[in-house]
Amino acid sequence: MKKVCPHCGRKFLLCPRVKNQQYCGRPECSRARKRKWHSQKKKADPDYAANQEKAQKAWRERNPGYWRRYRQEHPEYAEKNRLKQRERNRTTRHPAITPQSPVIAKMDSIGPGNAAPDGILPGCYQLIRLNGGIAKMDSIFVEIRSIPEVTSQTVDADP
Repeated sequence: MKKVCPHCGRKFLLCPRVKNQQYCGRPECSRARKRKWHSQKKKADPDYAANQEKAQKAWRERNPGYWRRYRQEHPEYAEKNRLKQRERNRTTRHPAITPQSPVIAKMDSIGPGNAAPDGILPGCYQLIRLNGGIAKMDSIFVEIRSIPEVTSQTVDADP
């Protein structure tokens, strides 16, 4: 019986020893199958995901500076990655993000241009999460709206 490989789109003969075979035996298709399994496993199994993260962290600690050296030794990789990042930035669209807005943020970053503007007064404010940009860790884009005179009565009131 023949089946179509979901990765390469070619027809292949099913191996009778492989139950529920979906992919052909080509190495690139096998890698695609393994990547898909790995991704699904991490989403479905929190213990597996935690173990993977722990192993990756240990590897990074044993190999400091690996990616910096790799990019220096493989400038074509670095350029390809730079182009892909620009494309990701271009396709990430949100009306609240302007060309002057920082699109990529680092964890807990603050500096000139993104600190609170002068004139912000103590009071109650509503933070509204905006989806947009590419952020790392705990960085999010928010809109800040002033809430006029919030009292304990309005906070404790039942709807």
